[in-house]
Amino acid sequence: MSLNSPSYPVTKSQYLNFLKCSNSFYILNQALVAKTQTPHSGSLEWNEFSDICRSRFNDSVHISKQIPKEESMEQTKIAVERRKTIFHGNFKNEHFITNIECLEPVRDGEGWILWDFRPIGSMKLEILKSLFFQKKILESLGMEVHSSKVIRIQTSYEYLTGEEIETDKYLFVEDVTERLVRENERFEEEWSRFQSFLTNMEFPVFSESHTSCNSPKTCYLKDTCFSRLENGDVFELREGYEIAKKHYLEGKIDLGSLPEEDLSPIQRIQRNAHLHGTAHYDLPQLTRYFERTTEKVAFLDFESVNPLLPMFTPSRPFQHIPFLFSLHIWDSRKDELEYHTYIHPPEKGDPRAFILEELAKRLPVDITIFSFNDFFEKLIIEEATQVYPNFKDWWENIRPNFIDLALPFKKFWVYHPEQKGKASLKEILPTMSDVSHGNLSIKEGQDANYQYLRLLKKQVTEEEKFRVLEDLVNYCKMDTYGLFLIYRKLKNHLSISQC
Repeated sequence: MSLNSPSYPVTKSQYLNFLKCSNSFYILNQALVAKTQTPHSGSLEWNEFSDICRSRFNDSVHISKQIPKEESMEQTKIAVERRKTIFHGNFKNEHFITNIECLEPVRDGEGWILWDFRPIGSMKLEILKSLFFQKKILESLGMEVHSSKVIRIQTSYEYLTGEEIETDKYLFVEDVTERLVRENERFEEEWSRFQSFLTNMEFPVFSESHTSCNSPKTCYLKDTCFSRLENGDVFELREGYEIAKKHYLEGKIDLGSLPEEDLSPIQRIQRNAHLHGTAHYDLPQLTRYFERTTEKVAFLDFESVNPLLPMFTPSRPFQHIPFLFSLHIWDSRKDELEYHTYIHPPEKGDPRAFILEELAKRLPVDITIFSFNDFFEKLIIEEATQVYPNFKDWWENIRPNFIDLALPFKKFWVYHPEQKGKASLKEILPTMSDVSHGNLSIKEGQDANYQYLRLLKKQVTEEEKFRVLEDLVNYCKMDTYGLFLIYRKLKNHLSISQC
């Protein structure tokens, strides 16, 4: 296809996209699609976090992100001349532009300290690549970068007082100057490859020599970049991106076209399910899996918030705090399904004791408890009982009753071709029933987290508050009702097979 020249100036975000996928860079640089931002809980807390970071600096200039770029660059230039610490300075050369979180002059010396603020618990390689890009721009403008540092979150910090967060204990300052030196050869090679691409752009391209999306499922323009794909394509292979890319380049697009000898046991299950259009069941494994199940069983799900700025005492950054549970209990002898739920009013503070109390009232201690990826539910209860030890005996009694309903799907004891290689509850449920999350206002746990944090931060109207609470309850209810439907489907299949 006929390509346009690069749209200058190129931003840091576009450069980082190139490193992941050259097609993605072209799509965003040419504005072929609008890049959307999914709301998440961190976006609600960014201003508070950045304020805490900025409180460490004196004699600073904060340049508004709301003013026009030219005005921002002029203010940045003046602040540089005055040797001020600059927040959100805009720096631009002939081809590139970057907004820098913080640039601090070296006191009693030459050069500048390049800072990045990251509301995360550990360093990521992308942060170093981001700093490399900014360092390149500054040096092209004749500015010496003396060192590079990152402020992130100390995840072991315990919030105990209920007062202001202790900045020195909460923040972790990491000097990454030496790491940038160690990675410099690789980063320079990537930079050179980027410069070459700008002078001779290709789109769309999918080859061994080009970086590209790990999966077409994350592609901005799937119909353009992967126009030949249909249901049952090679990219549905579990644990097989590299082999999928190899086969795609060879023209083997359909799962059924893959040689069985090239596939792992679980990939063969996928291939055969696709070829025959039927679900796979490993009946011996399922029989053993359900051996210790009681006649009355429970299905449990929590929703939680994990704020990066702890809100309840005691708690840590990113610790999951449950605010809602959904519980379905099915008596197979009577074919009766009970439903219980509790959502904590956001204005009433720490929800953990209330969650434990309400759940302990409703959950029998002598029945099997199914959750999907039950590690999460067990962690929620474990950490809550550490804060409220009067529930520890109850927890020790029910802990052995948990069974992970995700296990048969992760192990491929059960696989339906419509799962398309995925093993999430949202993908499995429609293959096991005529029910799905599709019509709900809240469809993902991340959104539930975000919505409840909005309530805690009082960022909703009173009218909207009741709607959000109802949406949260409906979402969590669908999860446990879905677990019940999946469980019943599997049990019925076993019963029929054993007749």
